[in-house]
Amino acid sequence: MALKSIFSSIGDRSSLGQKVAVKIDEAILNKELSIGDKLPSEHELCEQFKVSRTTVREAIKILTTQGIVEVEKGKGAFVRSISSQSVIDGILKFYQHRMAGEYPIDLTHARQAIEPCIAYYAALNRTENDLQKLGEHYKQQLVNKNDNWISFKYDMAFHIDLAYASKNKVFILMLIPLIQFKFEIELKAGDDPDIALSWHKKILEAVKDRDAKSANKFMIDHLQIAEKEHSKSILSKHSQSILRNI
Repeated sequence: MALKSIFSSIGDRSSLGQKVAVKIDEAILNKELSIGDKLPSEHELCEQFKVSRTTVREAIKILTTQGIVEVEKGKGAFVRSISSQSVIDGILKFYQHRMAGEYPIDLTHARQAIEPCIAYYAALNRTENDLQKLGEHYKQQLVNKNDNWISFKYDMAFHIDLAYASKNKVFILMLIPLIQFKFEIELKAGDDPDIALSWHKKILEAVKDRDAKSANKFMIDHLQIAEKEHSKSILSKHSQSILRNI
């Protein structure tokens, strides 16, 4: 029995592996292939796309790396259920490999758009367990403030705790890759953790008191100061670069 042809010839021969991967991904998004479905065999994909086995293998490798497809030895490639972690990992990889320019400022502007709302809803919706995690991560950041790596690790955890406390799944998916990227940048920059600690304390108290307006305002103030600090750092590096070239 002949199998229904899902795909057609690619046409343009540049970056074929990536193009095949995109087409398969589109078929999954359009529900032509569902979670758990087996992809057409390697031979069938070659026939449908009019490409070589090497190209199909490259496409499957791309989709496997992205967490969209899972290859079972001896059985074939299957559509995976996309987890929140695979989405987060994909966004973080995009930030790491594609973002250019003054990303500390770009990153802070993005955070300014969502984190005050996160703090607001964290104050309204937090549980005692959320409050305990926030308090513990604030304490660990304070105790380890002289160790950049550990301090920033708990800084990152504090902001992620707020997203979970908000009980908004979209906030969580948006914030985690931003915060993880923030961690990488600030660790290299060597920012002063005392500035973050002072605002984290105020935000923690507001969340504890279920004072949503204050939590929102403190986060706005916190990120405005972060933007100023990043701007100073960028200006300083730019000035040093100019002096080195004189």
